[in-house]
Amino acid sequence: MTTSSAIEVTGGEIVEAELVDMAPLPAAAAPAEVPYVVTRHTMLGPGELPPRVDEPARFTAVDFTVPDGVKKRLNERGARNTRVNRDSSRVRFEQWCETQGRVARPTTTTANVAAYFGHLMEKGKPDGTKYSPDTLLAYSARIVSWYTKGERPDGSLIREMIEDYRLEEYIPAGGEPDRSAGLTLKYLVKVLAAIDEATRIGRRDAAMLVLQYGMLYRSVEVTNLLVRQVRIDTDGVWVWTAKSKTRRKGKGRWRFIRDRADLQIVARVRAWLADLRELFEPTAHDQNPASGEPAYQPNKPLFRALTTLGNLKRRANATVQGLFLTGRAVNEMVKARAAAAGVALINGLKVTSHSLRAGPNTDLTEAEVPLAERNEAGDWNPDSTLADDVYNRPDGSIDISKRDPLDAVPLYGQFSDG
Repeated sequence: MTTSSAIEVTGGEIVEAELVDMAPLPAAAAPAEVPYVVTRHTMLGPGELPPRVDEPARFTAVDFTVPDGVKKRLNERGARNTRVNRDSSRVRFEQWCETQGRVARPTTTTANVAAYFGHLMEKGKPDGTKYSPDTLLAYSARIVSWYTKGERPDGSLIREMIEDYRLEEYIPAGGEPDRSAGLTLKYLVKVLAAIDEATRIGRRDAAMLVLQYGMLYRSVEVTNLLVRQVRIDTDGVWVWTAKSKTRRKGKGRWRFIRDRADLQIVARVRAWLADLRELFEPTAHDQNPASGEPAYQPNKPLFRALTTLGNLKRRANATVQGLFLTGRAVNEMVKARAAAAGVALINGLKVTSHSLRAGPNTDLTEAEVPLAERNEAGDWNPDSTLADDVYNRPDGSIDISKRDPLDAVPLYGQFSDG
């Protein structure tokens, strides 16, 4: 370091100062490399940098809160019938775990689930019959999917246990799939004849039976019908199916059911619609207030729960189905009507709501209706073993020719020309 003298004038005064040669400053340290969050899905504009790892999202409570209506939609996602079955299976598992001192929520173990299904296999149903393996597999899927991924019990072990049960216990004990009888025209006409259609409940049930038969409907599909989805034509009825079990996300479709002397679809549907026009939503003080909210509205259910007097039942506590009937209620109605007509069993099989799907399919088969057309009529999956080939029109359009596969089935008994 060297020094020298210099004279500086500061504020009008002469100041003598010493100049010093400073040593060179050390080089500035290189900036630390900034870690960025980059994935294969990152897309940046010109000059734009990706987000930094050290810049966490500034979430507040509002970012985790949704309105009540959105929360209800999230809680009730999925088809109503599927949701009811799913939730009931999970509740039964949770209740069993509680009685056994086991933990079901918020997470559980594979051992807990295996023990539960072992209990179901050993004890069977409340009526003493064995659970079918297919039923147990459905229960297993509902329970395992209850938990978040990464915390789920080992479903593959449960499935293997159920398949062993099928081969070693269920089949040797005479177990067979629960199948419903086919409620063909021969028997359906007897059921309809035994209904007192002078009553409002009778007219509702008769209309429901003929529509379900004509559409080859599952019970949940007939309960989901809205008032605006059934239209009476001069020679039949048009029915709109918004979605089905095999077309959950497919286009809806209209299908035509031609009127027949043995089913009297037009007369029965018209009679029920006339009843619906006379019904009003009950209040706390009046079961059918004339100035109340009408039941006959386009977006309300076509079929409703009724009191013994034929008025609408109060549905304030029906939090799952709301104004809609349940598939279970339809099943109980069909069984009761069949029993009253003396056809609770057909060929040793029980009549259930599913009999109104198997029955028309049987009639169509005997009338030599092609399998592809039966698939379409019943809205089966094209790959289904129940009815092969294509089940729906590619564009989901209306068949303006009014082609009804039931046209091939001769009128039954006294309704025929012969």
